[in-house]
Amino acid sequence: MSGTGLQTESREAKLERSRREVAAIVAEFHSRLPREMAKQVGALYARYSTKYQDSLADQVRTLLEEAVRRGIFIPLEFVFFDLGVRGVKDDRDGLNGLRNCLKRKSVKFVLFFATNRLFRKSYRALQFVEEQIVERGIHAVFVKSGVDTTDTKRWRSFLSMHSMMDEYVVGMNVENIRAAYEGLLEKQMVFGTISFGYRGQVIAGELTRRGRPRQSLVVDTYRADWVRKIFGWYVIDRVPLKEIIRRLVGDPLAPPPAKTDRWSRGAVAKLLRNSRYRGCWKYGSTETVWLSSKDYSRQIDRARPLKEIQIESLRIVSDEIWFAAARLLAQEAAKNAGRKPRDGDRSSRPRLLNGLFVCPTHNRRMYVGGSNGQFMHCEDCQATPASQRPLFSLLPRKLALVKTCDALAACIRRRYDWMPRIVAACQKYAAENQSPDPKTEQDLVARQNKLDRRIEFVIRNPGENEADEAESALMLRGLRKEREAVRAELSGLRSAQAKPFVVPNETEVKAMLDQFGELLTDTADADSEGEGLVREFVERVTGGRIELFQIGERRAHGGWLQGRFRTSLFQAFTLKLTGLAIPERDASTEEIVIDYRKVGNETPACLKEMVLAAYQEERLIKEIARTTELPRSRITKILDEHYREAGLVRPDGRFRRSELPVQHLEKPHYQLIAEDVKRLADEGLLMSEIGERLDVDSTTLRSAWSHWHVSRNLPVPDGRARRKTLKIKSRDRVESGREPDESASSMDAAESPPSSATCDSNDEVPSTDRP
Repeated sequence: MSGTGLQTESREAKLERSRREVAAIVAEFHSRLPREMAKQVGALYARYSTKYQDSLADQVRTLLEEAVRRGIFIPLEFVFFDLGVRGVKDDRDGLNGLRNCLKRKSVKFVLFFATNRLFRKSYRALQFVEEQIVERGIHAVFVKSGVDTTDTKRWRSFLSMHSMMDEYVVGMNVENIRAAYEGLLEKQMVFGTISFGYRGQVIAGELTRRGRPRQSLVVDTYRADWVRKIFGWYVIDRVPLKEIIRRLVGDPLAPPPAKTDRWSRGAVAKLLRNSRYRGCWKYGSTETVWLSSKDYSRQIDRARPLKEIQIESLRIVSDEIWFAAARLLAQEAAKNAGRKPRDGDRSSRPRLLNGLFVCPTHNRRMYVGGSNGQFMHCEDCQATPASQRPLFSLLPRKLALVKTCDALAACIRRRYDWMPRIVAACQKYAAENQSPDPKTEQDLVARQNKLDRRIEFVIRNPGENEADEAESALMLRGLRKEREAVRAELSGLRSAQAKPFVVPNETEVKAMLDQFGELLTDTADADSEGEGLVREFVERVTGGRIELFQIGERRAHGGWLQGRFRTSLFQAFTLKLTGLAIPERDASTEEIVIDYRKVGNETPACLKEMVLAAYQEERLIKEIARTTELPRSRITKILDEHYREAGLVRPDGRFRRSELPVQHLEKPHYQLIAEDVKRLADEGLLMSEIGERLDVDSTTLRSAWSHWHVSRNLPVPDGRARRKTLKIKSRDRVESGREPDESASSMDAAESPPSSATCDSNDEVPSTDRP
């Protein structure tokens, strides 16, 4: 007996109870029909679909009654079932157990309750019966469907007919269920998973079909406060998602999200994207599509939800906040696109300014590239010959972040004299403009309506082939993203109209300037929690576009890139303070120029002298690099420039190294074992025995033996002379009790030096002057 468990809290308990019930029923029918009285041995299969059903015992009892009537004995181990598994799924524990039983031909008879208990798809049911049962000479009966495979002329037709009816009934039930859910949504009843921030309130006197109290949707006050707090952190304070997660996990009062017990990036992002918090409730936004070839289902977005209504009583956040969060999430997804660094080092490859730098010649955004993704480049420039590239140099990402933040921080420090002017401009605006220009709202509404019509047109005309459908899907995503941006702008405008205009004072202006000055400085020095605010401020100041131009020589390390953008810091400051970009007559836009070049890139003269002196003292370049703390490439460049100015050619590094007195900063292995080799040799061991004991090859052993003598200005002993002094001259003598003949060879013989005389020794390493 086998079966699958259920995806519920009582999974194991329900499975165990089902096994006990089946065992009791089987024992009852065994008493009515013992094995010795049966005509043959058979098997049965039962299944129910959802975790809320519990019809297994009834199915098994019906099948066993049919088995007794036909004189078939069904052992307990041949009762196969699945609990809470859909009929479209092919990989089921109970069904797999039946497959194995049929493959072994352990039975000659199989009973099924009905065709829909085997498969929901007609072609799968027909294939299973044909290949797994009939072709093996096994008899199958579907008790409630009246299909019997002994009726060779009609069983296929009956099985196909019943299977098609099963598919039709399932489809009809699905539509009924959807209509019921839409009705529950209209009545603001609980109809599915309750989102974080809401709860169900029991309605007295009303029960569901399962006999449970009917519940209406209401706002959970405590969790709703946390929803507003998360939106405030992300939209107003611009706290990164990773920091929001830390705050939620670190606060013991923070409740866990729905369905899981721990906050994660996905849980926070899902909360920020949930339209229910702005009162927009949807049903049927996605469609479950079963992939038969892969045996699992996938959620596919529908062109439009099956039902969408606005419920203001269930609103938790304003449209302005929600659309701002959606826009920031989309921007963050674009900014963080690409593979994660394998080494986990994000400091050298910051993403904060991704998408802002532009090549003006080709009007293209700069892409990440270069060594380990530390640079940015224009793809069109890289495809152009080097002599004709508008942007020859690459843009270091870390340097770009530091230089941009430092330049903007310096601009803010120079604008502290604007404090009274900003306050005066806000006061003048409040007096002259009691309400925003209505034409702006009309234009936004017109754009939204136009986008709605275009989206409807694309949905109605997806195309005639797969290529057209893919193009339509891509266009649809872009139009929806554009519509969300327009909705966010319109929502912000209407929210600004509803709120009274507050004029800031000089203290508030100074606090804002100080805050952004510190944030820019912190972000330039290291990772900061205010990255979101910095990104938003940089986008406002630059207009989301920093154009790059080539400066200096068009050769490696000879030039650099210069960034330029025009901005009105005055409007950026008033936008941050009041939510409106207030212009000033005297505050015209200015051009900011940033050279993305390291200051003091040249090597100091004192370091050059140290490098040249150490090189003349016959020291390794690696050792010079450690002493001067310069990269080896910089040392090589200094030496090349020195020899070029002197009209000389720098010696080849390999040849120079071979003549240095110290050729390694760390001793090689053969030098480390030289003492051990000499000690073991003095104990009378053969060289092959020494090599095995020290676990080294013959080359390393030869080098160690020679190094010990050469380093002491001693001649390297001849192997034949040493062999004559040994008591045991070969391993063969120890094993066989006789001297080896001249043809005997070993590792020691292979290491013997070449000689004009025939070498019959296979014991010693050769004599040499250099390891």
